[in-house]
Amino acid sequence: MSSRAVRRLMKERGHDDLEESAALIEKQAKQIGSEEREEKEQAANLFDLLGGNDASDHDSDQDSSKGAIEEKEENSITKQEPVKKAGAKKKKGKKKGKQAAKAEDMSMKEFEAHLKELDEQLSTPNSAKEDDKKAGRGEALGVVLTEEQQQNRALLMVDAKHLDSESEIKRLFGSAALKEAGGRGNGRRALQQRGLGSRRLALSHPKPTWPPMMASPGVDMRQLAAEDGPDTKQLLDSDKTGGQWFAIEHSARFRTVQLEFLSAVITNDADRIAAIAYQHPYHVDALLQLSEILKQTGGDFGEAGTLVERALYSFEQGFASRFSITNGLGRLDFRRIESRGLFLALFRHMQFMARRGCWRTASEVNKVLLSLDPVQDPYGALLTLDFHAMKSRQYDYVRQFYDSWTWSSVSMLPGWAYSRALAEFMLEKKSGGKSTDLLVEAILVFPTVIPVLCTKANIDIDPVVLTHPYFEERQITAESAMTHMQLLVQLFVERSSALFRTPEVARWLQEGLLLALEQIALGGTCARDITAAPQVVERRQQVERQLCTYVIPERISRHVLVADMDALKAGLPEQVRSATSYAFDPLPPSNDINIYAELVGSMQLNDNLMNMPGGFAPEDFADLDALNDAEPEVVMGLIERMRQLLGTGGGLEDPGTSSDEDAQ
Repeated sequence: MSSRAVRRLMKERGHDDLEESAALIEKQAKQIGSEEREEKEQAANLFDLLGGNDASDHDSDQDSSKGAIEEKEENSITKQEPVKKAGAKKKKGKKKGKQAAKAEDMSMKEFEAHLKELDEQLSTPNSAKEDDKKAGRGEALGVVLTEEQQQNRALLMVDAKHLDSESEIKRLFGSAALKEAGGRGNGRRALQQRGLGSRRLALSHPKPTWPPMMASPGVDMRQLAAEDGPDTKQLLDSDKTGGQWFAIEHSARFRTVQLEFLSAVITNDADRIAAIAYQHPYHVDALLQLSEILKQTGGDFGEAGTLVERALYSFEQGFASRFSITNGLGRLDFRRIESRGLFLALFRHMQFMARRGCWRTASEVNKVLLSLDPVQDPYGALLTLDFHAMKSRQYDYVRQFYDSWTWSSVSMLPGWAYSRALAEFMLEKKSGGKSTDLLVEAILVFPTVIPVLCTKANIDIDPVVLTHPYFEERQITAESAMTHMQLLVQLFVERSSALFRTPEVARWLQEGLLLALEQIALGGTCARDITAAPQVVERRQQVERQLCTYVIPERISRHVLVADMDALKAGLPEQVRSATSYAFDPLPPSNDINIYAELVGSMQLNDNLMNMPGGFAPEDFADLDALNDAEPEVVMGLIERMRQLLGTGGGLEDPGTSSDEDAQ
């Protein structure tokens, strides 16, 4: 049977992803086909009847001279058979096609029997692949997960086919829309000529217009081990996710170019950064910095997104063989400056996918970002995951995540409480069910969401309701910064208010608000059976203790800085507003591990605070332009000391175009 027929039949039976099984079945089908052809040839050879085993007793009594004649005829027939076969090969047309089709039809029953037998083998507990797929224990990676770890890991697993934004555009709007949007098209040969199409990647999809890559970009990944040092050992021992931890390292060539890049950042020279990105087209930090400069200066958002995707492509070239972005087990040490670029590139890529309307792609990238460090969540991926899942209509995923996630407290996030209720409503397609109970609970626990949400979504609410003391903000009037709760509420409303603007959702929200007011009027109890009513009061008190404070976690502040919501930056704590950070590394963590600390840490020259386009220093809050007085000799002295520290020498070499590999 032909391989095409094998694949077609397996796809019909739901086995299109079992490549090994397909190869095994195809091999067995070929064996069956060869046996049938031999039987046909034997049956068609009439001369075989002269010496067959079915001879009668009368033939056996014949004299030996007749047997000798038959033996001689058999030998002559054997010699003639190759001539017959050679002549048959020359025949063309319908006869050959009919014979092939006939042989294929005759082997179909045997093929189905073998397929059924293989199904039974794969369904047994001895199949490692099926067991890993069903239980999610990760034995294939040498990792044994607990039941809780399996449950959380399942929420982080990603379908690689949904990471391709152009495939999503094609599914939604057809091939014509993809062509108008400037899709990558069929440029496989052009990509290979530029050194870009060597293997298929999940996050990035290179285009023929990209610059050629002649060598590795110099961002290589390795797996962490306890022997790497006490800090790494503590990180591995404290991990409760069961994942595999990795770190990204810069090659000697990359560090050499990085010094030139950092000097351009420190001296506020955007033109030099653009020149570095042009000369070294796969230098990840230069690409990320330049992308942000294009955004903030009113440049082309499409080009800015392309720069971020090129940075992702550079990272993917150096991924370790055991690292996977789809299995939910790959972890990355955020403390290291080399690794932080991948977090930022994923966040930026997620933003550009949402801007293009590729919500499913944005949702999958969001899961990848969360999976890199699901406990610490350094970029606040949880604050956007519910929104992207709702926009991509993954309502069941929102419900499952809220009910099953245990590595952090999503019940303490107002956005998730309201998104969980809305997801249930979209699944019910009617009010008055469980979704209304969930909405009432969300209103009682996070009442300050209602005034902001109704105003933003243009939902008609009685002003008397909005002035009720239960919905008032608890804030120190003399404090200009926002509380933790206010930041979370504003982030949720800015993103998700459009989800509540439809008439049916607005009516459902109004009904839930009236029921919540009844609960408030009765002191939190009512004849209406609201699930876990005592827990609602306890959650409300817990929220007030933890979120009604001006202590903002680092991950929330970092999320606000990169969330493209400039109005919220003024509500950050003073120490964050007065700090200087750059677009390629916004708000480094307090436990920063930075091999460039001596250079990057020297951010004051001649008592002047430095900043540049694309950064997040006080230019967002005040007009500071102090770099003009910085002396180049001071900057170059820092660079020279950094070169000596890193042992990179003085020459600059292109990590994206040089074909020579430096020893690590």
